[in-house]
Amino acid sequence: MHGAIDVHTHILPPRWDDWAARFGGVSWPRLVGDPTTQCQLYVGDTFNRNLGPDSFDPVRRIADMDAAGIERQVLSPPPPLFCYSGDGPATAEFCRLQNDNIADVVARHPSRFLGAGTLPLQSPDLAVKELERIVRTLRFPCVEVGGNVDGRDLDDPALHPVWEAAAEVDVALFVHPTAPVLGGERFKKYNLTQSLGFPLETALCMTRVIYGGVVERWPRLRWCFAHGGGAFPFVLGRVDHGWDVTTEGRASIPRKPSEYLGRIYVDTLTHSPRALEFTLDTWGDERIVLVSDYPFRMGTRDPVGALGPLALGPATLGRLRSDNARAFLGIA
Repeated sequence: MHGAIDVHTHILPPRWDDWAARFGGVSWPRLVGDPTTQCQLYVGDTFNRNLGPDSFDPVRRIADMDAAGIERQVLSPPPPLFCYSGDGPATAEFCRLQNDNIADVVARHPSRFLGAGTLPLQSPDLAVKELERIVRTLRFPCVEVGGNVDGRDLDDPALHPVWEAAAEVDVALFVHPTAPVLGGERFKKYNLTQSLGFPLETALCMTRVIYGGVVERWPRLRWCFAHGGGAFPFVLGRVDHGWDVTTEGRASIPRKPSEYLGRIYVDTLTHSPRALEFTLDTWGDERIVLVSDYPFRMGTRDPVGALGPLALGPATLGRLRSDNARAFLGIA
């Protein structure tokens, strides 16, 4: 059996310039404090989260991987660093900085890490340019995209050149929910944005990608949606029924939404054995990849152990631990 591959983890550069001073605008990410001990991430003047050394240091990360039985992690930026509301060229430069940091970590530890780059999706022409660099120069097998682009859904025709380019270079797409989430203001009380807002946002994103014909038009694209597909598995019957009974549904795609699941992956991060079992029931065991969301609090430090309560057979366990990740990422 191959060693376990964790497809959903995040890493940040340990430092970067003051993007607001360089490019203007107020919503650029910045670090306050010392990344080697403890620091804080701000987006503009708004506190986002506390960060420890495990958000930056690959050596610390490898020790945690060994303790959790993880052979390789896929490294991607956290959503607050997507910067989709920023100026396009400035965001493109910030994407390059992050992608180069990931490439450097992968180059220093090639047997432990793989890269998933970020793109300035608000400027599709620049996004295509960086996508091609990510795949052809940095040799990443994956790119990470937000579930929306500053409120623009992923089926927006303006993004079609990005999906066309991704299909051309045969790169995997990992979709992570990001602000602004559906009904965002209503989730701020009790700090529900990640725990409830993200799953609902992901369900909307998946439905739009399917209904919008993106999966139909580019069948070779390999999509993976974070957090077990969010709420989507649990509302799929209703989404299918909506396609059955509405003119708009049948006019948008030739088959009901559930018939496209064979082209889509989701991850294991449900925080509930019963929910994961239901997701397995919905997708089958060949389209679900192991993840931790390391190093953040909403993730799990033991993604392999989280599979234990399901009492999976060795073949299914092998698929979830690594085989499905290899298929999604397109690696031998």
